Amino acid sequence: MRTIGQIPHAWFRITAFQSNNKFILKIEAGPFEQHYKFLESDQLRSFDDLAALVTVDFLDRVKTIFDDMNRAYRSILFPEKPA
Repeated sequence: MRTIGQIPHAWFRITAFQSNNKFILKIEAGPFEQHYKFLESDQLRSFDDLAALVTVDFLDRVKTIFDDMNRAYRSILFPEKPA
């Protein structure tokens, strides 16, 4: 797997990789990561094609998932005590 680029963002670290006819997006926020794999195709052949998939709508969904991950993480670390 080789790194093919990074996509700048204010809150996330977004790294793109290419490996075995796949593109992989790794999105990091604090202690959390999300990975998205895409098959190489006629429509997806380069870093620029992959970067075009990273839209505001996509990143809003990614943020929602990170928020859910954070809530689950905190519930494990700080479980609520029964009343």
